Amino acid sequence: MSRRAWVELLVLSALWGVVYLLIEITLRELSPVLVVLGRVALAALLLTPLAITRGALRPLRKRPRAVIETVLVQATAPLLLLTFGQRYVSSGLAGILTGAQPLFVALLAVRFAPDQRPNGWRGVLGIVLGLLGLIALFGIDLRDGHGALLGGLFVVTAAVCYAAGALMIHRRLSDAEPLGVATSAMLVSTVALAIPGVFSLPDHLPGLPVAAALLALGVVCTGFTLVLFYTLIAQSGPAHAALAFYLSPGFAVLFGTVFLHEKPSVTTVLGLVAIVVGAALASRTQKSPGAT
Repeated sequence: MSRRAWVELLVLSALWGVVYLLIEITLRELSPVLVVLGRVALAALLLTPLAITRGALRPLRKRPRAVIETVLVQATAPLLLLTFGQRYVSSGLAGILTGAQPLFVALLAVRFAPDQRPNGWRGVLGIVLGLLGLIALFGIDLRDGHGALLGGLFVVTAAVCYAAGALMIHRRLSDAEPLGVATSAMLVSTVALAIPGVFSLPDHLPGLPVAAALLALGVVCTGFTLVLFYTLIAQSGPAHAALAFYLSPGFAVLFGTVFLHEKPSVTTVLGLVAIVVGAALASRTQKSPGAT
């Protein structure tokens, strides 16, 4: 990759990592449903004009059922689960647990997507290593604290939904332009959460820090990052763009430590390493660039 592509990759990883910090801030005054609604609505405002200009939504109009079912699994459900889970789990741990998504892609691919199955013994080793990291986190870091275990389960379920949604996109919408799928996800999620969001409106306007965090979460860390991610895919290929998935959990822990004064334990660090390395190994399929 070029130097510019590496800079863009680090920026994307950092922005994905700061998501958990921003969610933590918004939850101080807003309900999880309202946080997700604000996030997807703002992202939709940014992405929709771009998608219309490029004609990215037109092919998807012919298969509304496939689009709605896919984006509800890949976007709406995991965003809600992640945000509800962060009421009980630190931002750093949420970032690490969400980073297990490639592990679940590999596991689900064994049954539902043979061409995406992990590559040989390295893939199996990656799955085992990643699962051991998850077990360590649940057995130690999430064992204590009010609702911590439940929050962890919410976040891991969100990662499973992301993984299942990714395979659904691969099987049902692989010929669609990614920008169109991403925009559809934001639009469908906005419509699905509009009524629940109205019923969860607060009695007073949120403070400036919370409002700024929600604005950054929707416009920068959701809308802009999707555009940047697909730009990286076009310029450097999917394998290099996917590196952001493995770097972002580290940024999540870093931001949580610096700005929220979270104190990651030894188990947290070991779990982070195990899950990231395991995810990287498990995501190498028979058709992945450089797979052996």
